[in-house]
Amino acid sequence: MSRLFSRWLPLTLLALLALAGCRREVVAPGDPVAAVKGLAQAVRDDDLVRYSRLSMPPALHKRMEARWKANLASAPAPTPAQQKDYAKWMGRLTAPNAEAQLYDSFDRKLKKIEEELNSQWPLMQATGGIFLNGVITANPKLTAAEKAHAKAMGSTLINWLRPELVTDRDRARRAIGVLTETARDINLPTLVDSRRLEMIPTLEKAGRGLKGLKQIGRIYGLDADASLAQVQARVKAVDGPVATMEVSYPLLGKTVRFEMQLLRRDGRWYSADAVRNAEQALVSPAGPTQPATAP
Repeated sequence: MSRLFSRWLPLTLLALLALAGCRREVVAPGDPVAAVKGLAQAVRDDDLVRYSRLSMPPALHKRMEARWKANLASAPAPTPAQQKDYAKWMGRLTAPNAEAQLYDSFDRKLKKIEEELNSQWPLMQATGGIFLNGVITANPKLTAAEKAHAKAMGSTLINWLRPELVTDRDRARRAIGVLTETARDINLPTLVDSRRLEMIPTLEKAGRGLKGLKQIGRIYGLDADASLAQVQARVKAVDGPVATMEVSYPLLGKTVRFEMQLLRRDGRWYSADAVRNAEQALVSPAGPTQPATAP
């Protein structure tokens, strides 16, 4: 029995390792509805590496990784002023007593505006909506579909927000705790450290940041993962290799709807915006590192 065990154990371990490797391989679906849901699931899992790989064909993704690395090599060093400013804010977030200091600062500022916050809230809400729509409209990096989605989501969030949420000290204390914990977990104490990261490590760090952001959302009653779990998609039109999808999900008692396009490459469906943006970036001269595909 011991001889049989010793013979089969290495083979079993190799098989398990091979299976684990297969599970880690990211392959975009051949069905457009499954492609949309796969992207939503990656965001739900805080896995922005998988999201990025599902967004564009493997060969294009490798070229983007190589371009990112080239951009790192050619990027100018951060100035002393930039490094000092980054160190200041990161130090505030990661200091041993960061939670207490940040909460005290928040509480002092809130006391100054708390009384007028309730009386001025409708005006603040309207002004915030106008400002947000203006920022989204003026963003040249967003497509028309992305702008429509961002405006619908932003409008829902602003209409949901109430003064009592902003002034809730217990929620604020817990949110600050998550913020500082996330900053420590990301572990980029200097600006130089952050600018050394290649594309995949950057996405991994961003995934940790996304996880923290969603934790803060849950503290205030916003469960992004619950919304992502209920993403629905249908094919609205297909024109050759391009599929126009209608996507919807529940958010704070409302239904957010938007359109997005997918591109078919080698029988699989990818985000049209991600593919087009990547291809456009690759024909431009190498320069400062740009953010990788994000949700």
